[in-house]
Amino acid sequence: MTRIRICPKCKNPTLKNAVNVSGWLAPNLFECTSRNCNYVGPLFLEIDPEDLKEEKNSFEDDSD
Repeated sequence: MTRIRICPKCKNPTLKNAVNVSGWLAPNLFECTSRNCNYVGPLFLEIDPEDLKEEKNSFEDDSD
């Protein structure tokens, strides 16, 4: 089963691995490539693709 990593700040699936030059014991850092977010940190949310679709649909329904 495939899981998607999403940003904990903006909730978009726009995370990529950030370059980590501090050494092998340092945690992996992830960078959000969303224009308004620019999150960089070790934390991310990992969800099923179906859950992401449901969340997006419920968010659109709430904004009406």
